[in-house]
Amino acid sequence: MIISTISEKGGVGKTTVSVNTARGLAALGKKVLVIDIDQQCNASKAFGYVPDGKPTSSEIIYNAVAEIETNYGEAVRHSESGVDYIPASRLLTGITSFIANDSDSSYVLKKIMHNDYFKRYDYIIFDCRTLLDLLVANAMNASDRIIIPVECGLYSYMGLHGLIDKIISINNSTNRNLKLLGIVMNKQQRTSVAGEIMNEIKKQYGKFLFETVIPFCPAQAEQSVLTDKFETDKSSLNKAFLNIAEEIIQRREKSD
Repeated sequence: MIISTISEKGGVGKTTVSVNTARGLAALGKKVLVIDIDQQCNASKAFGYVPDGKPTSSEIIYNAVAEIETNYGEAVRHSESGVDYIPASRLLTGITSFIANDSDSSYVLKKIMHNDYFKRYDYIIFDCRTLLDLLVANAMNASDRIIIPVECGLYSYMGLHGLIDKIISINNSTNRNLKLLGIVMNKQQRTSVAGEIMNEIKKQYGKFLFETVIPFCPAQAEQSVLTDKFETDKSSLNKAFLNIAEEIIQRREKSD
């Protein structure tokens, strides 16, 4: 299953969700690959990436458009938490104009994912940037499912409807297989405003909500993107993401 984690609003913990969901799936024995396509490279840093001269997601995209053969195994790094990943680089900043030159500009990532190399993974997760541009559209066209992280704040809630409309639009046009896997309530705080927003999201999108709510643990969240560890016995945040991973597996089994 190929999953894209998307959000139009920054600060909702998109990368934290991508990285820790992947770690949770790996902890449950799944073979997982994270592909970082955000030029900020935060997912790459969370897995301990240090520039090593090997291909990044930028190079494999450039090579695909230029029809240059790529050894995808050389682009994959291995993290201590058991998650494989392809890191990002700053070259992604201007990549959309290059992708636009391809005759199938909406399907560059999909063509890459069709390579036999990627069949070894149970789950592939694209950590997308916040801008819903051509690169993110590529990730959505290459994906089977979407995860939307939502912070219990007004602006995050207001942007949710537009994201779901975007998924529906792509499902109706360029990717008939694309569906919403679920909405992750992230950074949940015990305030009246957060509670009201949570209730509104439940009313409108209850069937898509993951049962597990990610608590507001700023110190643990910061630690999770600074060190590649996943200790559920010491971290309530990691325990919550292990539960999210279990829900993902259950939802996949129901849909198969």
